[in-house]
Amino acid sequence: MKPQLSVISLKVPQKDIYYISWTIDACEGLGLLRTDDPKMGEVTVFTPSELLGDMLGCIEGLKNEGLEINIVNVS
Repeated sequence: MKPQLSVISLKVPQKDIYYISWTIDACEGLGLLRTDDPKMGEVTVFTPSELLGDMLGCIEGLKNEGLEINIVNVS
């Protein structure tokens, strides 16, 4: 059975894209980040649907660190 993926579209400062990606990658199996438009700070995060709550918690933790992260869409 193929796992279902959830997709989270984010808008972030360009300078923080690498840090956010690195943090998500460090949480092995949580998901991955794709940079869509680095100049505009548009990125997409893919995560297994069963881990969506954990990924949103990770994003919230990054926001609590002071990163400006805007969730544009969750699907």
